Amino acid sequence: MSGCGCGQSPISIGGCQPAKPACPPVSCPDTKPREHCETTPLRDSAPYRVPATAISTDPSPYYTIANTHAALDPVVAQTILNSGTGTFPADDGTHNGQHTWLAGIVHIDPASLRGNPTSVTISASVHVRNDGGSTACRLYGRFALWNGTTPIRTDLLGPPDLPAGDDDNGVIPPTTVSLADVLAGKIVVELNLETGNDDTCRVGPKQWTVDSFVLTVEASAPGCGRTFLRTTCRNCDGAVTCTTDTLDGSTPYAAVPPVIPVTSCGDGCAPVRPPCLSTDRGNAITRGSDGCLYVPDTPALDPSPCNAARNTTGGLLVPRIDVTGIAPGGNSGSERSVDIDVTGTPGCPERWEIGARLTPVSAFLNAERQHADLLARAGTDVPIPESDIVLPEAGVYHIDSDVRYALGSATGGSGYIIGWLRDETTDTLLTSFTQIAAINAARQEQQGGTTHIMTEYTVASGPRTVRLHLMFVLTGGNISSAEAGGTDSNGATRMRFLKVRD
Repeated sequence: MSGCGCGQSPISIGGCQPAKPACPPVSCPDTKPREHCETTPLRDSAPYRVPATAISTDPSPYYTIANTHAALDPVVAQTILNSGTGTFPADDGTHNGQHTWLAGIVHIDPASLRGNPTSVTISASVHVRNDGGSTACRLYGRFALWNGTTPIRTDLLGPPDLPAGDDDNGVIPPTTVSLADVLAGKIVVELNLETGNDDTCRVGPKQWTVDSFVLTVEASAPGCGRTFLRTTCRNCDGAVTCTTDTLDGSTPYAAVPPVIPVTSCGDGCAPVRPPCLSTDRGNAITRGSDGCLYVPDTPALDPSPCNAARNTTGGLLVPRIDVTGIAPGGNSGSERSVDIDVTGTPGCPERWEIGARLTPVSAFLNAERQHADLLARAGTDVPIPESDIVLPEAGVYHIDSDVRYALGSATGGSGYIIGWLRDETTDTLLTSFTQIAAINAARQEQQGGTTHIMTEYTVASGPRTVRLHLMFVLTGGNISSAEAGGTDSNGATRMRFLKVRD
């Protein structure tokens, strides 16, 4: 193109046309016109972005999954739809298969439309994280697009059985919908996540962090796409020697047909409002004295070493840094043994204050139940599900249990009660058999008390369920009562754990 002999015109937006540059003289026979190039501003039909928002609405019309439902707090839902961060709280464990839902009505500004499109294309994405304390069951949610009460897209969230601490991304691919339905408020984005217990997968409740919601709406109309420059060069005979399309006179561009001269476009492709230029000092777009907007070949980047943005082949890249931890003055968390506090202060280079505190996960449980009748099941393993404790994550745990018991004979007899702890998730024995109580009486005798079982246990991943097991063994005579594992007037069976290291 540089050999064609003409300079380039600036980019023209909204019908503004700068004057064409003069062509330099070329040596030609007197009977031939001189070689020359001319640049014409054109507009193609590429899709253009339409500003759009999603407004939180009642999600109940979109409940289609069986079992129980819960609507996310509307304030939290709107925060997420505004591309902020929100939490889907875990259910209290009483609902089988409960899902929590949010929904947002898609809104666009009609004044931002160019031409007369009859439809628009909608796409969306969102990031979710399973905060625990359970693995998600199978395909655990849905990211969907609705028209009224009719689902247009119902994309299930996976991968299946997402562990606690893992992330996933929901995507609604580009989907064409009626512009009239969008303007009528009928197009809705919906997200639901499994927050309750699921007996099918035998998993418990779980909490989710949701962020990075992005809603994209595009429209298109003939000749209402992107403005570009077409340079045509002719030789001394008037034949075309080259035709080049560029965005700004140097950046190549592949135009989307049909292509229309800017002079023919009129106001039909222009938004009602004129383009507004930001007054930020970093804004690289300028308005010339001729009224046209001028855009540099590439974004102007501040050369300061503090600037982390850089140009790549795919466009401008701005690194994202997520700093996590508990805010100053907050409570201890349940995800790690050490919580990190990070506080940023203004300045360049950015200064950070980092602090840490030990916050090991722990739990305490009273078995609020009556004693299990071990005598009726003598010689049999008797599990005590009311004693269940859940180790939420990988690490080394100190686990101990106070086992309350009652053992007696009305006429004399002998026998003993033993107990042990077992990992129900992996069917692993934590402790060897511990004697809880023993009796060897020639006549009437009644016993009652508490015995301690203690161990240290290492798990590679969580969650893990640990349960107390009991057994009575009769060795002679007549035993009238053998009970354990519950609560009575003198004490209770208790379970405790404390994470001691990662």
